[in-house]
Amino acid sequence: MHKEVLAKLKEACLAILPIVTVMIIVNFAIPGFSVEADASKFGPVLTSLLISVVPLILGTTLFSLGVEKSIAKIGEIVGATLTKRKSIILLLIIGGLLGFLATLAEPDLTVLASRIAPNGPDWTLIVVAAIGVGIFMVLAILRVVFDKRIKYWLTIGYGLIFTLGCLADQSFFSIAFDAGGVTTGVVTVPFILAMGMAVARTMGGSNAEDDSFGYSGLCSMGTVLLVIIYSLILKNTGAIGSIQNNLVGKFNVASGTDEMMHQLNSYPAISELYVENLVSSIKDVAISMAPLIAFFIIFNFFFKNSKKVLISIFVGFAYTFVGLVLFFLGAESGFIPFASQFGQYFAKHESSLFIFILVAFLFGFISMLAEPAVKVLATNVSEVSGGVISELIIYVALCLSTAIAVSLNIFRINFNIELVYFVIPLFILAISLSYLTPEIYVGIAIDAAGVATGTMASCFFLPMMIGFTAVKYSDSSSYGEMLMRNGFGVVGIMAILPIIVCELVGILAVIKTKINYNKARSKIKEIDDSQVIHLPL
Repeated sequence: MHKEVLAKLKEACLAILPIVTVMIIVNFAIPGFSVEADASKFGPVLTSLLISVVPLILGTTLFSLGVEKSIAKIGEIVGATLTKRKSIILLLIIGGLLGFLATLAEPDLTVLASRIAPNGPDWTLIVVAAIGVGIFMVLAILRVVFDKRIKYWLTIGYGLIFTLGCLADQSFFSIAFDAGGVTTGVVTVPFILAMGMAVARTMGGSNAEDDSFGYSGLCSMGTVLLVIIYSLILKNTGAIGSIQNNLVGKFNVASGTDEMMHQLNSYPAISELYVENLVSSIKDVAISMAPLIAFFIIFNFFFKNSKKVLISIFVGFAYTFVGLVLFFLGAESGFIPFASQFGQYFAKHESSLFIFILVAFLFGFISMLAEPAVKVLATNVSEVSGGVISELIIYVALCLSTAIAVSLNIFRINFNIELVYFVIPLFILAISLSYLTPEIYVGIAIDAAGVATGTMASCFFLPMMIGFTAVKYSDSSSYGEMLMRNGFGVVGIMAILPIIVCELVGILAVIKTKINYNKARSKIKEIDDSQVIHLPL
């Protein structure tokens, strides 16, 4: 246990300290740059960022330990228990319900939902996203049971999304794709993967290895689809206008209001902000985790587990609860205010746009180097390819795709280009490549999107883009619409590019394998092989 805690602590430090270090260096290295209200180099915003490092590291450590012991373990237990009973109906019902409940506790989704509601997270958006995960978890299991290739599901799913998207309010399109990106986060993915692998091993047949990947991508697609449908309802009821008004009320540059990102103008405001966020974090985490805990208690009543397993899972729940509270405390009090002010500064200094894109590119690259899940993905790809694709190639591919996605989104916001003009061509390319890429690499590519849209996407890049948009279009007559349309969307783009890159890596792996095979054959071929007579069998 001691070694496990140290390992998780090391992972948390590697995930957080590099990006914080780069933030500090950028703060002092760029002449005239400041995130403070008085334009100084050091003040309440930077102080709060430095303080937030402690709860973020501790929270991430406890949270990682807790998820493995509780939510991922539940997924493994439920998947193994129900597949042994050979009851597909029961497996589908429980799998869908668990997908729904796990999503309610997803911290990245809560961070996104907190940006669009006047007080705390928008629970309607969270529930809609969770329903999407639940429904598509059912479809993901059916895909394995009936042995259907994932590329067909992606083609149909995203075809339906873009068809409905033509009818939806375009300003809500960005939120829909962001919701899909953040849904497959640090809580949902371990559960989905654990349960998915259990189902694939039992029901996957000859394609069990291929079927072990791709679950999170399908569930993410489910969220996008359901949120698009939700936006159609909002459009017809006129509720989108009220969301836009909420955004204006929470983030109005003209009046100096910044409730969305918690602007810090004085040192006493830091303690007030931490106390406020601690109370709200405890409440939100309790609400989100309670249904999942209740489900497991009921499940254990019918499918008994050993006392040792139960103790381990409930200790894991305790770790997860404390870890999530500390994570939210650090993110909302330190990362988000800094990121917002970072984006606002470059919007005020339009001549520094190139520097902004360059620095954002660096942040995107560094964020993937520090992401622990990238190591897991890189190892999987290296093993699947038989060593043809090295871990270094995966690291470089994901780092570059994330960096390009962040930079591309700044370009989109600056020139007020609709998200659909980026998303649709990129998804068409991703789906087209899925027909050229081996099935297992398609599944890995889909899961790579969840790796890229981790904590940094929702807690740093999203508030950075909202801050940039808020100042850039503060004089616009449709300010609320601009905030919704351009402020959101970065997570959606960050979720697409890794899919394309990993599919290209899969194609490269096939090509390199054939080349190596032909080289090996040429070495063992004898001079007189053409004279060998092959008798019919």
